[in-house]
Amino acid sequence: MAIEFFHFLPELLSTFTLVICFITILCAAKFFGRYGLYAYSAIVTITSNIQVLKLTQYSLISNPIALGTVLFSTTFAVDNILTEYYGAKAAKKGLYISFFGYLFFVIVMQIAVWHPAVINSECVNLHSELEKIFSPAFGIFISSLIAYFAGQYTDIFIYSLLKKLSHGKYLSARSMISMAISAFVDNFVFSFFAWIVFAKNPISLTLLWKTYIFITYMIRLVIAALCVPLVRLAGNFISKENDV
Repeated sequence: MAIEFFHFLPELLSTFTLVICFITILCAAKFFGRYGLYAYSAIVTITSNIQVLKLTQYSLISNPIALGTVLFSTTFAVDNILTEYYGAKAAKKGLYISFFGYLFFVIVMQIAVWHPAVINSECVNLHSELEKIFSPAFGIFISSLIAYFAGQYTDIFIYSLLKKLSHGKYLSARSMISMAISAFVDNFVFSFFAWIVFAKNPISLTLLWKTYIFITYMIRLVIAALCVPLVRLAGNFISKENDV
């Protein structure tokens, strides 16, 4: 019954996801400091790149949207939090940790898929399901790797530059500008490589632009705006005692 209800309100599920992300980010900062934020980014990088394999249909948008958009967009807010309160060096370290974890995940899951399937009706066997999910993971990983470094470095660079030029003022404006630009870079680069360059069945450029770039970017802009207060609020939750 609950599943059928949410079929009509997928926006509600995405909003709920965003709320959980915000709460988790603040709790991570409060209880674990920068290490909690590193862990959050690493987990979200892995999870969002699995979610991106599924499309959802929002009631207010005609084209389907790739899941993972809401989840992954919050990593830019984490970048800004790390850059604002710990410095650009700490933010870049979080980037490296995230992809180290994602690389490990992709490798071990590929090995798992390569194991031969067991034909036994008495056992729970999800080999074909796992194969469908993780077979395209390598292409998506490469796309994510390129896009993630391009997007995250853009975010850290722009935020750091604006912070320096503004002498630490205008935090909200700095956050919005850096997330808006870096989100577009990440979205464009990932979509192009994942669905055209490395895709077994490349989609049309028209579909790429409408479904994976333009509409998704509009959603990312909304999420970026919602993340701006989070960057400021995180300053009240940062616990540097847990960074030792």
